[in-house]
Amino acid sequence: MSNEWINVDVLRGQLANFFIDSKGDLTKFGSTINQIFEAFVLASIASLYKNNGWNVCAINPQSPDKDKQNIFRLKFSTRGRPSNYTYIECSKGDRVIQIRHQLRVGTKFHKQKNWPPANVCLDVAVIEPEDDIEFYRTKDHLDNTKLITFAEAKHMSAFAELIAGFIGLVHEIQPRRLKCIRRGTWLKSKQEHPAPFLYVSGILYHTAKGLKNTIIKRKYDIDIYTGTEHLSAKMPLPKKDAPKKTKKE
Repeated sequence: MSNEWINVDVLRGQLANFFIDSKGDLTKFGSTINQIFEAFVLASIASLYKNNGWNVCAINPQSPDKDKQNIFRLKFSTRGRPSNYTYIECSKGDRVIQIRHQLRVGTKFHKQKNWPPANVCLDVAVIEPEDDIEFYRTKDHLDNTKLITFAEAKHMSAFAELIAGFIGLVHEIQPRRLKCIRRGTWLKSKQEHPAPFLYVSGILYHTAKGLKNTIIKRKYDIDIYTGTEHLSAKMPLPKKDAPKKTKKE
């Protein structure tokens, strides 16, 4: 089973601690291991901004009940109005950005006259604030120019085709990332925003490692993270202890 390599109980507690000000109980981080891993990737990118000096705050929607209390609710589906779900606001000085979960974003090549529209629902999207987003319906999408960076979360080990698919997604969403821009002494720690990344909970299979190596050689401005290569040092993916081997009789 794929959930054997993640310590789910520790991960839920880790998420509860990170979102402690949001009063989100452990059940709010998803009912499946896939959803919990998505929540982890969302928290990881928020943690990265926090570690880099940004003020980070979860903005919760109001409940539909009469009391209108704010409730912590993550978006684990491509359907649903963005205004009905929690997002993360990051601020530094006079700069404000938002981290959204399962947000629909137009491709770089979409034009207003296009029908049907060309857009993709991204697992995690870092965006410039957009007032109109509060009025978005399920099928509405954010203009591509408002997207800063994005991430895809996959609870699995990666094969070459998965990474190739992610490169294709980057080509549709932010093709400039594939124009050989990592040069000289480029350091991820010096960047204000992380590059688009694919985060897999498991490992990279042999061919996936080979494809990742060619990405580095081509200097694409994208990253691949795994269960052992973390995005945020303060948000490592908790792994289960390997079963102890017993001596043969």
